[in-house]
Amino acid sequence: MTAAVGKTRRRSRSSLAIVEQAYRGSLEEQYGHIVWLSRVMRQMGADHAILLKADAVLFARRGQPRLALPVGDLRVGGLSHHESGVTALVDAGVPVFAWRPDVNRLRLSPTDLLDGVVPVDDTDMPDLIRRFSNVWYW
Repeated sequence: MTAAVGKTRRRSRSSLAIVEQAYRGSLEEQYGHIVWLSRVMRQMGADHAILLKADAVLFARRGQPRLALPVGDLRVGGLSHHESGVTALVDAGVPVFAWRPDVNRLRLSPTDLLDGVVPVDDTDMPDLIRRFSNVWYW
């Protein structure tokens, strides 16, 4: 179906996902799916960004091991590897921010964060939030 002559396509709304919840268990991925969803949204052309807060800042930590979970005699591989997910976000052009007070609380330095992850603090928040028409809090 083609658009009617003289009509313009409405620009999609922009969104910022603020992820504060991080880990609740190895088998239940919890909020790591927001990292995946953010990449998919960007691939679909959405203007989207993600801000990591609280322990979710650790998603952007460099050098995370790939873990497997032993359950009895079974070894469950394929657990979420958040470093790979955040790297894929940055590579896809999704702006990724980390809440600087939590970076400091977790005793991380800027060099501990993945390339492309931008630390932000209180003074950055008003401008960051104004950039987006929707803000989601996870």
